[in-house]
Amino acid sequence: MSKADELAAKLKQTRHTHADDITCAELEIDCWPAVVYDLYHRIEGWLQPVTEVGLKIRRNPTHVCESSPDGEPHDYAIDQLIIEANHHSLTFDPIARFTEDGAGRVQIVLPGKETSLLRTVDEHGESHWWLQTIETGQQLDAIALTENNLLLVVQEGLGL
Repeated sequence: MSKADELAAKLKQTRHTHADDITCAELEIDCWPAVVYDLYHRIEGWLQPVTEVGLKIRRNPTHVCESSPDGEPHDYAIDQLIIEANHHSLTFDPIARFTEDGAGRVQIVLPGKETSLLRTVDEHGESHWWLQTIETGQQLDAIALTENNLLLVVQEGLGL
């Protein structure tokens, strides 16, 4: 193989990799709303007993603009989850599919606290959600999102 053939093969491989990255990022963006809505469905199930006594849950359409790691811009529609009771509300806002420390982030709008749900994906492709809190500028250890942990956030956020 001549040097020119080697360079052509390397260029072809590089171009193919970049195209694959763009396709992969587009697929991840296309799948992101479904992943978030699965999370919302789980949260709604955990909150079912509370909705029967007056807790309101609704979805609010929103739009996100972000860039994938390769710098490509992505715009997409996705819903926020709004939980309301006692004249308080708690908003789950899916702010980013691409994060440095995971595979997506849903910010939880709480008064006086920076809290979010971080999604990670294991080697088998399964999603795991982690509750992260930042207090006084320090990020606390993430804890697994469980029914009990979510209910504590809801209790605090809604003043129950």
